[in-house]
Amino acid sequence: MLGIEGASAALDAAAAWLGERLGVDGPVLLRERAAILGIEAQGTTSAGGTCRLLRAGDGSWVALNLARRDDAELLAAWMGHEWDGPPWEAVEAHLATTGARAAVERAQLLGIPAAEAVPSRAVPSGAGRARPVTIVRARAGSDDRTARVPFVLDLAALWAGPLCTRLLGARGARVVKVELAGRPDSARAGDPGFWRLLNAGKEEVMLDPNQADGRAELTTLLDAADVVVTASRPRAIDRLGLDLERRVQEQGLVWASITGYGYAGEWRDRVAFGDDAAVAGGLAVAAGGRDAPVFVGDAPADPLAGMHAALAVSRCLDEQRGAFVDVSMRDAVRDAVGDAAAGGAATLQWPDPGATDPGATNPGATERRDA
Repeated sequence: MLGIEGASAALDAAAAWLGERLGVDGPVLLRERAAILGIEAQGTTSAGGTCRLLRAGDGSWVALNLARRDDAELLAAWMGHEWDGPPWEAVEAHLATTGARAAVERAQLLGIPAAEAVPSRAVPSGAGRARPVTIVRARAGSDDRTARVPFVLDLAALWAGPLCTRLLGARGARVVKVELAGRPDSARAGDPGFWRLLNAGKEEVMLDPNQADGRAELTTLLDAADVVVTASRPRAIDRLGLDLERRVQEQGLVWASITGYGYAGEWRDRVAFGDDAAVAGGLAVAAGGRDAPVFVGDAPADPLAGMHAALAVSRCLDEQRGAFVDVSMRDAVRDAVGDAAAGGAATLQWPDPGATDPGATNPGATERRDA
């Protein structure tokens, strides 16, 4: 067990490694939202207050995140009965009657962010690969981009994706943030200072993909883009009909997907936010142990994943080749704390730069970073 200070230091080491390569202060990025909002984690309650760690009836711990109004409205379906009174009291009472895994699986089935508190080295069956980044490169190269400013299309929302595109913009890219009519980035409803920090300097477009002119505008933007950043699960991407896989192979697009558990594998449709994804990555157990897990930092899976994505996209642009960049928020945290929790030197898992097969992932090469 690392303890809270040790777990925080492991996050800082990973962020510093990434930040050095991006030309930014990584540990500052981990804490910038907390600094603006004046918040910090309170044991089993997350810094933002929407996620809590609670013990299940089998003795294991569950992180449940009620970040959206819909999440609370789904609690009756999750518990299998109506409830009244404070929601967290109802959640705690229900969890005492069920096992952690069953509770998490049912929550995920309903679309409620939830995760078991596990050690960083314990990956449950079906959890997928444990690298924070998988890069699948197109066989063909892209057009020469060296003579023009890269054009980045930001189709993401909330924190990790917009941070990625903010960092790419700071490195000279033109960034256009696209929001869909009726479904704007919900971060707009949050702190305006943090919104400006993530999105200042980006061009903003609002369009309706259900209307002909909106679809035409989106297609025009996609045709012009060198990079597209998304933060939606696969079925949401499929519904939009963006044809991103073909664009990677035929047009040399670099597509970066940031999701809770990665775009491929059995957990590809699981929902996650930064705090519960960090719990799934082993942070809470690393900080407090199996019997008393605690939150560390403010949703650290978000900024870590955003930095991973920005670095991977930058490398792909340098290679002049289309690529699919698959970033897992859970594994960004798991990678940061795993070696430290095991008592070893910290390492960062990065894909083999020679991989070109669009139908396969590779075991990955290891680049060392100082703990």
